[in-house]
Amino acid sequence: MTVNAYIQQNQHRFTKYFAELISKRSLSETGEGIDETVDYLTDLLKTLLHAEVQVVETEGNPVILATLSPGKAQTYLFYGHYDVQSVGNLHDWRTDPFSLTEEDGRFYGRGCGDNKGQLLAQILGIYTYLQLHGDLPFTLRLFIEGEEEIGSPHLQPTVASLNKQLLADVDDVFVMDGSFSQSGKHVLRLGNRGVLAFRLSTQVADHDLHSGNFGNVSRNAALELLNALNKLVDPSTYHVKVPGFYDKVQGPSQAEEQWLSELPMPTDVPSPLFKDKHDYYRRLMFMPTLTINGLTSGYQGDYIKTIIPHQACAVVDCRLVAGQTCQEVKGLIKKALADELASGRVQLHFLAGLDPTKMDPHLPLIRRVQAAIKKGTGDCLIEPVMPGSVPNYIWVDELHVPVFTIPLANYDQHNHAPNENLQVQAFWDGISLIANLCFELGKENTERG
Repeated sequence: MTVNAYIQQNQHRFTKYFAELISKRSLSETGEGIDETVDYLTDLLKTLLHAEVQVVETEGNPVILATLSPGKAQTYLFYGHYDVQSVGNLHDWRTDPFSLTEEDGRFYGRGCGDNKGQLLAQILGIYTYLQLHGDLPFTLRLFIEGEEEIGSPHLQPTVASLNKQLLADVDDVFVMDGSFSQSGKHVLRLGNRGVLAFRLSTQVADHDLHSGNFGNVSRNAALELLNALNKLVDPSTYHVKVPGFYDKVQGPSQAEEQWLSELPMPTDVPSPLFKDKHDYYRRLMFMPTLTINGLTSGYQGDYIKTIIPHQACAVVDCRLVAGQTCQEVKGLIKKALADELASGRVQLHFLAGLDPTKMDPHLPLIRRVQAAIKKGTGDCLIEPVMPGSVPNYIWVDELHVPVFTIPLANYDQHNHAPNENLQVQAFWDGISLIANLCFELGKENTERG
């Protein structure tokens, strides 16, 4: 029996598991439903996969670590997360967010796309492989996190602790999260941009000043802030002016250039800055940014209020690329604003940081993974770098292994928003993809052996 035939034969049962998992609230922000979800998944992993399951306690929500076929020559780690975002305003939902609903070729419910549908596709894909082929020819560790939706605050110390024993043998990591191409084609991502976020603020007085009485004789907090921002980025070209910011940036290799040429033309890009398709993807994947997320200062009402603002604030993020690190860029920003910081005219507070990752484009395993995605879904694009930022650097820094990201959800999944969904076909394709990935990794394991 083929993989797809087995999946079709078991669609009703697989949908039942999906409905059960969606009904568990698992809100990492509040803790609601976390224990219930962990118990459900633990039982499912033991019952379906006969896995050795450990619930690893952290300073926050627990991690579920399941092991299959221990002791094999190669070990692969599959990552997913069981926590979900809050639902927001229930009136904005067309269905009950915690009751799986199928309409017009889509499953609706909180977590359908991010990440319960993708997590369950992993479990059911492995199950399908086991039913068709028996024991896995490699050791598999399923690492299921419970805090991804609140920034994975305890992921790094947990991985570092487990690396001493349970994760020490991992050869490669596979992250199943995110959305595949807007074109509808599935993708393999070999890296991601990092992010460094910070707040710049200025204060020149204890209160706003009258612009007639104090104009030309007192400082303006808004202008002080704009002066600092002008040292960081050119508003006419968007070029980052911080000295040394681009020094370690790595451009695309020949293989990566080829992958970029095969990606679809971008559509519906508002206020475009790019020249053509190549420039679009080069900017998104291989060029760092400095973006002003928000500006706040003074009076912004409908009438007139003649004041000099006494405070101003800007929230900024930098998307970083391979060759850059958060620590190094922090130092460059501090140096660029040294005079303003030393005088006290500007205050700088770093908010968050994730380092970028990028895999070697010549890794032999890439062709195996691409083949599995093609078998499971019909096609596979390769994105050398994901434009967004995820904590994949933790696997690289702690385990020192390659990380492959394989999103299993549709581009318009509405994750984090009302009416989150997963295309029904994407769910079946995801199961097929994982089953075929197990098959291809088994062939890789045989060749390495």
